[in-house]
Amino acid sequence: MYQKKQLLQKLKNQNEQLNDYAHLVSHDLKSSLRSLSALLTWVKEDCSEKIGEESVGNLNLMEEKIEKMDKFLEDIINYSEIGVTGLKTSTIDLNKKVDKILDSIDIPKNIKVVVKDKLPVLKADARRLRQVFQNLISNAVNFNDKEEGLVEVAVNEVEDFYVFSIKDNGSGIPLEYHEKIFEIFTTLGYHEKSTGIGLPMAKRIIELYGGKIWLESEVLKGTTFYFTLPKNKANEA
Repeated sequence: MYQKKQLLQKLKNQNEQLNDYAHLVSHDLKSSLRSLSALLTWVKEDCSEKIGEESVGNLNLMEEKIEKMDKFLEDIINYSEIGVTGLKTSTIDLNKKVDKILDSIDIPKNIKVVVKDKLPVLKADARRLRQVFQNLISNAVNFNDKEEGLVEVAVNEVEDFYVFSIKDNGSGIPLEYHEKIFEIFTTLGYHEKSTGIGLPMAKRIIELYGGKIWLESEVLKGTTFYFTLPKNKANEA
């Protein structure tokens, strides 16, 4: 028993050290990226007329790659902090929170996002719940390949749980990937805004509250992500 406790403590310490290291390195890299982005902006402003359209296009591509790397590092920082920095509790009206999320997401004109039900008011960590909803809604929007895309946000109450759902009519996810997509750095297909961290982050936050996440999907027809939040834990965390 003593050896088991020692091993668990050692693993805990190693995990904390890895999280601290990932956090520190990511912050340092983000600082370098900001400097590089500023330099690119100056070069474009000072030299765009001299270097030609093709070179300006290459600089624009570099800026896009920097933006994606910055988002990737930000997701690593957020992921590494889950369960380490603790949860801050405040009263959250999810109706207002989801509205703000929709305002912040770049939603193409051919995709409609609908909140079907009145969402509950919870006492929880506003930042963490925003990350859950933002990642799930963004994925539903970004990977929707239909000419008339539809994303539906809904909630049901089941005894002591809220059961939330994010449904889309996109390309669907093959059954063999239903578990893999919750593994960090796993992505299906390419999207410039995808880092492979969003779904693992959402899963980790939900489980921190004692909930669970799963999906139902049919290839070519769409996907529904479900996740639960225990009412008591969500309100008392």
